[in-house]
Amino acid sequence: MNRRTAVILGVALLALTARAAWAHDGHIHTIMGTVMGRDAQAVQVKTPGGETLSIAITDKTKVVRGKQKAAVADVQKGSRVVVDIGNGEDPLIANEIRLGPLPIAAKK
Repeated sequence: MNRRTAVILGVALLALTARAAWAHDGHIHTIMGTVMGRDAQAVQVKTPGGETLSIAITDKTKVVRGKQKAAVADVQKGSRVVVDIGNGEDPLIANEIRLGPLPIAAKK
């Protein structure tokens, strides 16, 4: 087995095991990223790794900006977010969406 094949197999193995390790119970899982879209049922978040995840929004989902309560309508395309997804099992459901600060131009 040459070096290139070994690296490819190692990366594939890591990808397969990382998802299982990521979704274990015992603590709150979060997803950071940029909102790519949102509708009444879900928000699509692109992670720093380039993966786009669809996370369900329910009537129990809380939205906050800093310490202030916000509305689901404030979750706009391009917003930076941290989403609490509970135990991280599929389907992903947002317990809380924390919005990043408003751009300086929007604060005026």
